[in-house]
Amino acid sequence: MTSVVTWYDVLGVLPDASQGDIRAGWQARRAALAPALLAGAPPDVQGAAGRAVTLVDEAWRVLGDPAAREPYDAAAGVTRPGEGLEPPGAGPTGPDVTLGQRWTMADEEALQDPPVRPSHVLAPDVGGLFYHACLEVAGRLGLHVAPVRLTAHPMPVEGLVVGQTPAPGRRVHAGSTLTVQLWHPPEPAR
Repeated sequence: MTSVVTWYDVLGVLPDASQGDIRAGWQARRAALAPALLAGAPPDVQGAAGRAVTLVDEAWRVLGDPAAREPYDAAAGVTRPGEGLEPPGAGPTGPDVTLGQRWTMADEEALQDPPVRPSHVLAPDVGGLFYHACLEVAGRLGLHVAPVRLTAHPMPVEGLVVGQTPAPGRRVHAGSTLTVQLWHPPEPAR
């Protein structure tokens, strides 16, 4: 697992998700990877699904256990409401602390240098992730996503990323396009 992809991404939940929401995310991902839905799928789909099962179960192992989740959140830099620094305005006050009554946080932020985005990034490994997690990860890196649907008549469920171009770990320009091959279980024959 790289620092770009979080266990929250894998389960499709936000970092402030409750334990119940995390369990529901895990159950939904496992249901989407049920063997019955994967029956007859091509080998590359089976491989991506196997990786997805491993990722989903590991995400559940870490996030489903509050004792494991807390150090993971600290290492990943994740805070949930009620944690972290005191809210703005709770710090010291006095004549030397503020720039004036009408000075706003937006004014202060405008004085700071804007964050510099790197001109190149490494293509993330999104194989075995579901589509929305892939979008989230690519967006953090400033990459655009172009999906290619592999299933002619898919069920209306979120797709599983089976392959990608450029390959994971390849240096690409920020703003480049990450093309992903998506597999959805096919609609059952009537």
